[in-house]
Amino acid sequence: MKFSISGKFRLLIMVIIVFFFSLIATASIELRDSLQREFYLATQPAEKIILLNLLAESYLKDNPLKAYNYAFQARSLAETSGNLTEEAKALYYMSVSNYKQENYLVAYNLMVESQDGFNKAGDMYWYGKSCLELGKIYERQFEFEKALEALLKASEIFSNAGDSVKLAETYNIIGINYYDQKEYDKAYENFQNSMNIRLQLKDEAGLASNYNNIGEIYRHKNELTPALEYFNKAIKINNRINRPQSLAINYDNMGNIYTLLGKFDSANSYLNESLRLSKIRKDEEMVSLSYISKGILFRRLNKNNEALQYFDSGYHIAQTNGYLIHMQDAAYELSELYKDINQYKLAYQYHKVFKKVGDSLFDIRNQERIAQLEMKLIFEHETKINEIQQEKTRYKYFLLAFCLLSLLIVFILVYGRLRIKIKHSKIQQENLLLESQQLRKEIDIKNKELATNVMYLVKKNELINFISEKLLKAKSVFKKERQEIVQEIILELQSSIDTDIWKTFEERFRAVHKEFYQKLNDSFPLLTENDKKLCALLRLNLSTKDIAAITHQNPNSIDVSRTRLRKKLNISNKEITLVSFLESI
Repeated sequence: MKFSISGKFRLLIMVIIVFFFSLIATASIELRDSLQREFYLATQPAEKIILLNLLAESYLKDNPLKAYNYAFQARSLAETSGNLTEEAKALYYMSVSNYKQENYLVAYNLMVESQDGFNKAGDMYWYGKSCLELGKIYERQFEFEKALEALLKASEIFSNAGDSVKLAETYNIIGINYYDQKEYDKAYENFQNSMNIRLQLKDEAGLASNYNNIGEIYRHKNELTPALEYFNKAIKINNRINRPQSLAINYDNMGNIYTLLGKFDSANSYLNESLRLSKIRKDEEMVSLSYISKGILFRRLNKNNEALQYFDSGYHIAQTNGYLIHMQDAAYELSELYKDINQYKLAYQYHKVFKKVGDSLFDIRNQERIAQLEMKLIFEHETKINEIQQEKTRYKYFLLAFCLLSLLIVFILVYGRLRIKIKHSKIQQENLLLESQQLRKEIDIKNKELATNVMYLVKKNELINFISEKLLKAKSVFKKERQEIVQEIILELQSSIDTDIWKTFEERFRAVHKEFYQKLNDSFPLLTENDKKLCALLRLNLSTKDIAAITHQNPNSIDVSRTRLRKKLNISNKEITLVSFLESI
């Protein structure tokens, strides 16, 4: 697509503005305002698409929903203009925004589609970015092998591209992947790789994350002194750059280490600071975790009443907000505590809760995987339908070319016959017979295609209704926000149902049998519209069962209609089938 001179100038200015503001983190509002002004001034679709994607990127961190809306607009424009790379970028931003909103299933499908777009466009760098995000999504879905495969591919691409920032991020996520699988040596190696790169880049926020993760590795290996050293390093950086959320996590980790070391005053001090920061930020998940950590501390101090209060607070916050993992941890601690103080009935009740939540977590993960498979099947089904439609289009062009060629051949033959002598008349008759047979075969083929097409539409509607019913039945087990997503999927599926199969069929039937209805009306003017529909379906030699499926009637009704039709066609007492009679019209 060509740009006007002014369009090129504005695009150049826009790129300079984006580059300048990206260097200044505190100028995000000015950046967005600038991008929006450029968007309103833009006249070329290509400019608008780029600007919409840049706006989506700028909102990803603090307003994922707004980022999604901008990316959605960019995708719509890119689809219309055929801009494959920018369309893939829009899908990428739509996926990341859903990931940040914890809509992992939607994020997965969008990222797969995005990755396919980058692959087709040959953009390996963005393909690597999509691999990184796909690895994060797989990690959240506990599909560690798939996550590692995507992340290793991303690290290879970023290494070749010389992008140290993305490479460090990828090593960190690979480390988390190994950490979750309890492969601590491999996790440590990747955290170290990430840390070494970030030291060179002087990336303090990234280093703080690495230090905290390495501290966790040492904690799990029961090497508590180096664990404290790394947590302290993370705390110093996060204090300096003011990251309260990360500080709350660091303080909680420090408190747990000091609890293990028996330094209870220090443990209590750090856990109180973690709790204070979490309450200021109204981070209910961290508040719940801090209460559980304090409960463990006071249990070590043999202060069971205080421990019980903290465990109970952590449990109820987790239960209220649906933090199942924290709820499970709190239930386990309450069960053990009640057992220690000989309240076995309560110990048993919380142990049941512990087991029940564990089973629920297992079921949720399985349901997410099942839903993911269902969405994948739907996606593959839609892709197959598109391929079939493309194949039909190619066939139509081929058929048109064939018909034109046939007409040309007929013209040549007719012109030639005028110059051929009487002795060639027999050959002419044979040629006409062959042509007639060929046309008959073509009509038979078209009849079969018509019959196949209408049955395909019926089966497609049945499949969509089947999947919709499955999703509708499963909707109640999802959280409220996910139920809305499932409902949107059901509505989208229902909107793709062909509601007027007969109209589609009749248009194609008239194209093949142009004079059939006219002859039928001339010979039998008293036939109703339903009679004519039945005649058309019988003309294609469809069975009673197939006709019943298309017209939504039972087979017995179709048999009755056939009997009545014979009477109206005046062949009740004749030894001729309805199909044969209609074929002769």
